Amino acid sequence: MDRTVRTPRPPWSIARRLAVAHLIGLLIITVILAAFSYAQTHQTVYAVERGNVLATAHLIAGEDRIREGFVAEDPTAALQPLTTELAAQAEVDWVTFFGTDYSRVAHRDPAQNGTRYPDDLTEVLAGRDQVDTVATGPAGLSLRALVPVLAPAGEGTEVVGIVGVGHRVPELDIAVAAQIPRLFLGMGLIALLGLLGAALVGRYLDRTTHGLGPEELAHRFALLDTALHNVSEGMVLVGRDGELKLYNDRAAELLSLPPLGRTVRGEPGVTRLADLDLPEPLAGLMVSGRDARDELFTVPGRILVVNQHPTRSTGSRAVSGSGTVVTLYDRTEVQDMNRQLEITQSLTDALRAQTHEHGNRLHTVLSLLELGRLDEARGLLTTGVAAGTGPAGPAAAAQPGPLGPTGEPAVQALLAAKAAQARERGVRMDYRLELDSPTGFSTQDLVTILGNLVDNALDAAAHPTLRAPDRWVEVEAHTDSEWLILQVADGGPGPAPEDRERMFELGYSTKPAGPAGRGLGLALVRQTVIGLGGTVELALDSGTVLTVELPLPTPPPARATEGDRHDR
Repeated sequence: MDRTVRTPRPPWSIARRLAVAHLIGLLIITVILAAFSYAQTHQTVYAVERGNVLATAHLIAGEDRIREGFVAEDPTAALQPLTTELAAQAEVDWVTFFGTDYSRVAHRDPAQNGTRYPDDLTEVLAGRDQVDTVATGPAGLSLRALVPVLAPAGEGTEVVGIVGVGHRVPELDIAVAAQIPRLFLGMGLIALLGLLGAALVGRYLDRTTHGLGPEELAHRFALLDTALHNVSEGMVLVGRDGELKLYNDRAAELLSLPPLGRTVRGEPGVTRLADLDLPEPLAGLMVSGRDARDELFTVPGRILVVNQHPTRSTGSRAVSGSGTVVTLYDRTEVQDMNRQLEITQSLTDALRAQTHEHGNRLHTVLSLLELGRLDEARGLLTTGVAAGTGPAGPAAAAQPGPLGPTGEPAVQALLAAKAAQARERGVRMDYRLELDSPTGFSTQDLVTILGNLVDNALDAAAHPTLRAPDRWVEVEAHTDSEWLILQVADGGPGPAPEDRERMFELGYSTKPAGPAGRGLGLALVRQTVIGLGGTVELALDSGTVLTVELPLPTPPPARATEGDRHDR
C-alpha cells in the first residue's frame, strides 16, 4: 500500500493569476470580435456577390446569340461553347442554360446535359428573377442567379429558356476579408506585451507581497488584525505625511484617538497628527520619525513608555515612504502594581517583626510569671497592647486606630502599611485622618497621590545623614468646605533651590534609580491632581511640606426611596 504523502501544490501567486486572467480575457475578446467581424463581412460579401451574379445573368440573358441559341434546331450545340466562354469573361464559376421543361440544355460538364433540374422553376418561367444560396454540388457554397431568357426580337415575349449563373464564395475568403488573421495576429502581439507586463508586475508583487498568494495574505491579515486589536500595548502606524494610517484599540484609549477611519470631528476621513491635542513632546516625537526606545511621556492622567522605529520589510531594507511604527504602554499601571507590591512587602515585613517582637515579649512575660512578679508582667503586656493600637506620638490621640471609623478605608490601610514600613526604616510616622464619609474620589487616585507623596517623604526622612529627631513624617487628610486637603510633611532638608522647579518633571530625580525607576512618583502626583482639577504646592517650613487641594466632586441628587414615595 502506497503511503507516500503528497505535498500540496502552493497556490498560484497574484501575478500568475493576473497573467492567466489576462490571456483568458484577451482570448474571449478576440473570439467575440472575430465572430462579429466575420458575421458583418459575410453579410456584406453575400450582398455584393448576389448583385454581381444577378447582373451577370441579366447581361447574358439579354444577348441575342443566347436568345437565338435557345430557338435553334440544336440548342445544346449552339449554347455549349458559351458555358465556359461566358463564365471566363464574367469571372464567375459557372454558366448553365435550362430549357422550359427543367432540363439542362448546356452545362460546363457535358455529361449533365439533358438531366432535369431538381428544384422548382415556376417563378423564373413566370418572368421573375431568382437568387439562391447553394451548399451542394461540386462548386461548394455558392450564390446562383436564375434569369428568364425571352424569345428573339420580333418573335414575341415568351420565355424560351433560363440562364443560371453561379459564383462560389469560400469561407476562407470571407475570413480574409473580415481581417480575422490580422485580428488574431494583433491580439497575439497584445497578449505577448501583456505577458511581458504581467511578468514585470509579477516581480513587483512578489517583492512587495513576498511571494504570498491571496489566500495566504488574507489569512495573515486576519491573524495580524486580530492580534493588533487584542494586544495590551498601543500600536500606531504614522505615515510620512503625518497621517495615522493604522492604530489599535489600546492606542486609541491611551491617546484619546477617534475611531479608525474617522477624523477628530467624527467625520469619515483620516486622522492627522496636526489635528490631535497631544502633548507637545509626544507630538514632536511622532512628527520627527526618529528612533526612540523606552522614552517617557506624559498625557492627561497617564505616563506612557514610547518606542518608535521606521517601518521595515522582512528583509533589511526599509520600505520607502512608509513612516514609523509607534508602540506605547501605560507606565502608570506598572507603577501602581509596583506600589501594591511594596505595600504588601511592607506589611509582610511588619508582621514578621511584630511576630518576633511578640515572641520575645511572651517569653519575658512567662519568665516574670514564673518568678512571681505579676506587676511587671502586667505592665509589659499593657505596654504591648498600647503600642499595637496605633501610631505613637502626639498625633496618635487624634487619629482613629486601624479599626476605627473612616470614610476611606483603603487610605487608612495604605497609611498603616506605610507606618509599618517607616518603623522598619527607623522613621517616626504619624498620620491623622479626618474623613467621616467617602470623598467621592476613586481609590486608585487617592492611593496614587498619597502613596507617592509618602514614599517621597520616607525616602527624605530616612536619609542616613539626618539626626534621629529629624527622621519623622506626618500625614494629614481632611475636608475643608468643598475641598479635600492632603498634606505630607517630613523632617528632611527639602529639595535644593535649583531642583524645586523640576521636581515634578517626568523622569527627573536626585536619587539613584531603583527597581521601579525614578522620577515617576511626583510626576504621577501632578498628572493625577491636574486631572482631578486640583493643585499641588511645595513649602519649606520646619521641614518639607507638600499640600494637595482637590475640589470635592458634586454628589448626584439623591433618589427618592420607596418609603418616601409612599409617604407622598
